[in-house]
Amino acid sequence: MNQLKSSILTAFLGLLAVASAQATNLTVGNLIVERFGNGSTTLSNAAFDTGVLEYTTSGTLIQTISFPSTGSSQSTDSGTATSNGYLNSYNGLVAVPGNNVSAGTASVTGLNNKLVSILDNTGTVVTRTLFPTGGPTGTPVSPFSGNNFRSAIATGNNTFYASGTSSGTPNTGGVWYNDGTSFTQVSTSVTNTRNLEIFNNQLYVASGSSGFLGINKVGTGLPTGSGETITNIINMGTGASPYGFVMFDTNNDSLLDTAFIADDRTTNDGGLHKWSFNGTAWVSSYSLLFDAAAGSLSDNAATGFAGIRGLTGSYDSVTGFSLFATTTETNNNRLVKIVDNGSTPTTYSTLAAAGANYAFRGVDLNTVPEPSSAALLGFGTLALLGLRRLNRKS
Repeated sequence: MNQLKSSILTAFLGLLAVASAQATNLTVGNLIVERFGNGSTTLSNAAFDTGVLEYTTSGTLIQTISFPSTGSSQSTDSGTATSNGYLNSYNGLVAVPGNNVSAGTASVTGLNNKLVSILDNTGTVVTRTLFPTGGPTGTPVSPFSGNNFRSAIATGNNTFYASGTSSGTPNTGGVWYNDGTSFTQVSTSVTNTRNLEIFNNQLYVASGSSGFLGINKVGTGLPTGSGETITNIINMGTGASPYGFVMFDTNNDSLLDTAFIADDRTTNDGGLHKWSFNGTAWVSSYSLLFDAAAGSLSDNAATGFAGIRGLTGSYDSVTGFSLFATTTETNNNRLVKIVDNGSTPTTYSTLAAAGANYAFRGVDLNTVPEPSSAALLGFGTLALLGLRRLNRKS
């Protein structure tokens, strides 16, 4: 335990100056996107540079926050692990998953060197937490031992949830919680998990495991202990491959009633999924694939069509849903926008391309810190601008 505390503190002190020199304040309501690659080397399963890019919702690049790829503050990730790299913004904090190895390290996802970097709204890394490295039987054990660490969401400057899968026995995949000192495997009922989200103070996770294909509720509220049950609430059916998702309470009755889910299949039933709650059950509204050449959306796959993995969005009672996603091309993929104003959308717009030898992964809307007077003022400003409801997070 003391060794883990020391690792967290050392990483915290060592990274503050680096990130502070790089970043400017993140703007509430802007998009933040995780990107892998160095622009010159073909992406592979080796460790690559990672960074957080800030864009306006119209696609203007504001800044790039690059993590060191070597040294005591390093954070890298696999260039081809498409299930990795799903950051989240919550209450003004951005949690970024990564690996504590230098760029070029082979087969990085199989190593027990995971970490989470938490940025505040100044763009500064306030905590860099190293995971235990002892494997599935170490003391303490390594979350996601020998396999993929996929997503993280912070609940405080040094507290967060993490999700992924593992290899070996015992299984150390699933959803974990870090309280700033130690890790707890929240649930063992599903050990192959993907993107995490918090909506209406409830933790949710996507999964590719049979019986849990879609969106799943993790315990009740924001659980911090072990033995919690993961319950499938939106079943996307056999063959589904869900990643990012965003849920809304459109009528302010404290019940989530609309969900959008990213599916990375490029065949029929992949792409952007919309689901609606009818008071009893969640019902599918549509699934749409992305025509890379024409900028159109279709429910019938064809050559050149893409699915999506990262997904976020906002809702306004006048203009409807504004959704932002990252597409599934393996290299130089895209950040795209889709508008759902009540009818099934037929087109999308490309806001940005990752660039040659780069790939976008997770995307989110930067949220306002809570609770504070600044937070209240921020929400008031957003309301005036028409962003009536950010993507989650209340």
